[in-house]
Amino acid sequence: MKKEEILKLFKEKGIKPSFQRVEVFKYFIENKTHPSVDEIFKHLVKKIPTLSITTVYNTLKLFCQKKLLSEILIEENQIKFDFIEKPHIHFKCKKCEKIYDIFKMCSIIKCKEVNGHKVEEHHIYLIGTCKECLLKTKK
Repeated sequence: MKKEEILKLFKEKGIKPSFQRVEVFKYFIENKTHPSVDEIFKHLVKKIPTLSITTVYNTLKLFCQKKLLSEILIEENQIKFDFIEKPHIHFKCKKCEKIYDIFKMCSIIKCKEVNGHKVEEHHIYLIGTCKECLLKTKK
């Protein structure tokens, strides 16, 4: 996603496009790693020495409010963030702790209503062993 596209998206969502906000968002476009606040800060502070962890936290909170990002709470006390490209579920490997996006959707993800209840968000997590870790244990 080019900077012009990011600026257009920010305008559509009512987000003031500061340099720090654009850089945080670019991080998500370029890195599909489901990072924490600390991981984002450590990466971006090299490029933006004046950046504070509070700015990163507040930017992520704003992006979540505007539905650009979502929080991933698979483990207690471990908040990760995810760029919302299209609806998906997450798989976390117990061995390497990586989080993978799964785009093969269950029918429940696509529903907008369940038993008369309006569905606004979905948070489905699968936990197990990823294929890379399985291959390592077979060797």
